[in-house]
Amino acid sequence: MFTLVLAWMMMTLPSCSKNEDDSGDKPVSQPFSNKVTYTKSGGGTVTKFISLLPIPQTNIYQRVSDLTTSEGQLLTDKNYCNQVLYIDRQDFPGNRYTIETKFTVTPHQVRVNLSQIKDIKPYDPNSTPCQRHLGDRGEYIVTSHPYIIEKGDLLWSQSSDLLDYARRCYEYVAKNFSYVRGSWRTLDEILKDHGGECGDFSTLVVNLLRYKGIPSRHNICLRLDGGYHVWVDFYLEGYGWIPLDATYKHNNPKGDFFGIYDGQCIIVMQDMCYDFGDAMPYDVSILQDYNYWYWCDGTCNITANHIFGPTS
Repeated sequence: MFTLVLAWMMMTLPSCSKNEDDSGDKPVSQPFSNKVTYTKSGGGTVTKFISLLPIPQTNIYQRVSDLTTSEGQLLTDKNYCNQVLYIDRQDFPGNRYTIETKFTVTPHQVRVNLSQIKDIKPYDPNSTPCQRHLGDRGEYIVTSHPYIIEKGDLLWSQSSDLLDYARRCYEYVAKNFSYVRGSWRTLDEILKDHGGECGDFSTLVVNLLRYKGIPSRHNICLRLDGGYHVWVDFYLEGYGWIPLDATYKHNNPKGDFFGIYDGQCIIVMQDMCYDFGDAMPYDVSILQDYNYWYWCDGTCNITANHIFGPTS
């Protein structure tokens, strides 16, 4: 007699790898492949299999074109205009199964001329950035946290305006937290470990910015060199989105990574805690490379191998 076993797998998502201080050469348009090969072992029968792959979108930091997918359905996040390739099967074909997306990306380097920002306007609460990129996100963005209130108020008291406050937040996190392996900590875990990887540095900055009503978000990336990275941008009314990278600043204290984006990443998701509607039956907080779930009648195991990189 077989027992229906629910097996669920959500990867411990990578946040950063490779040398994050290496800005490399100026990027050009290039085709990429984002691929996961799933391998089944054991004698059981898979009765349901779900997989997610993020789909990069065109934005101010990149242009995406020529998207093709191996199969599946494209789902759009209701909140942040993210998109994923959604696979939902009632079986697992053979012992190896590959899901792949291909696309061409032209990254854009960004350098904001901060000296031109003279008159900082109040936020329009009905604007898209304010509607989408303020407020809390699960255990990651908790703007009522005592630590965020204490440090946010201190930095605010030292600041001349919103832009100055944003810079102070970026510099404070870079200086006062350590790089600690192990990605995607909750806010309490970051504070307990007094540090984290780039996703965690970004979480701290976003908490401090949103606490003072500044729209901000994680930019969750696959690097052009095959690694991973996360950085932050924030919205300034009348000027648009301004990038900053507290992890780069931590690694290179003498460098300036405020208002500057080097174009060495492909943004696959923005913000966190997504809503893909009724078609996607599970909550997804963070997606950087892939997620998958499976159900097995009997005993079986499915493992995954993720390969991302240029196709030529």
